[in-house]
Amino acid sequence: MVKIQETLRTPGPLRNLLLLAAVTLFFVVAAAVALSTQREATSVRFDPVLFFPDLNEKVGQATRLVYTTGQGMQGTANITIERDDEGIWRVLEREGYPARVDRVRKTILGLTELEAFEPRTSNPEWHRNLGLLEPENLGRAVRVQLLDKDGNEIAGLLAGEIVESTADLQGRGFLYVRRDGEDQTWLARGSISLDKEVSNWLDTNVVDLPLERIHKVTLWEGSENPVVLSRLKPEHPNFIIENVPSGSVSRGAPIVNASATAFAGFEFQDAVPVESIIFNNPPVATIETFNGLKLTLTMTGAGSGMWSKIVASVAPSRLEEGADKSALEAEVAEINSRIGDWAYKLEQNVGLRLTQTMGELTRPVVDGTTVP
Repeated sequence: MVKIQETLRTPGPLRNLLLLAAVTLFFVVAAAVALSTQREATSVRFDPVLFFPDLNEKVGQATRLVYTTGQGMQGTANITIERDDEGIWRVLEREGYPARVDRVRKTILGLTELEAFEPRTSNPEWHRNLGLLEPENLGRAVRVQLLDKDGNEIAGLLAGEIVESTADLQGRGFLYVRRDGEDQTWLARGSISLDKEVSNWLDTNVVDLPLERIHKVTLWEGSENPVVLSRLKPEHPNFIIENVPSGSVSRGAPIVNASATAFAGFEFQDAVPVESIIFNNPPVATIETFNGLKLTLTMTGAGSGMWSKIVASVAPSRLEEGADKSALEAEVAEINSRIGDWAYKLEQNVGLRLTQTMGELTRPVVDGTTVP
């Protein structure tokens, strides 16, 4: 200790080094104490609580779920999902098309289970940094409201930035939220959908048509050059072209199968009332199942903008004489009642595969040689 004191009294490099070490040690210790105190204060001051503690008791009154998002200088846009008198949730921005029940239920359940995990800033100037500026003020926040039949708010919040890579095994992650009209922000934990695309809220289950049901597909039905693709049994993996022109051969099973199975497990991208789409001399494709169901797809548009209306009917050629048609007729009636008033936007690859021509599915043979 005496030597250290003498060194500190004597100017020189060693003295400067000791002073620098002392100052550094002071700041390291101070930072460690401050961090420890902050952690202790955070853990002591607040325990996670439900963000909407009374929502469980009121959730049965909910009849409308509303999302409001900012559209820049164009204002705001809404997604409004309303429960009708029959208990069916419908998307009002798509003229009442049925909504995805699983997503609606998950969102409502997520609101009831949402936890206020930690308080954050109450300074409005920091709202934008957390994604919590109102959509009406050019902010990125998503307003989520759960309303009763009279339009009274049961639960509502502004949802901001999602903290990445924080989801647990139940899908609960962290995000920043605040109550509308309040400056206090919160780090919340939960699982609610913040999807801003109307089409992603639509029930995409149009027709239950698994691959094993498909017997025959006719492209360009009713035209001068239809393409008929078929297979004899469900267990046959490959379809053939029934009407290959003389002097041509099929381009192969993978290409033919792609068109024949395009509608299997079909899910659409969007839906609008059928009267809003003009079908002028359109391509038509028909799909027949082994048990006699026939689907007629009338299409319009091109590329990524192709739309289709779908009509179900009975294919008599697939029914044995005297066979009971009651189950099939019931299926036809159910499909038409559910989808008959709508036109569906097809995925780009589905539209392309259902409009392939004979020239695209075959290749000519010249002097015994197949032309690429």
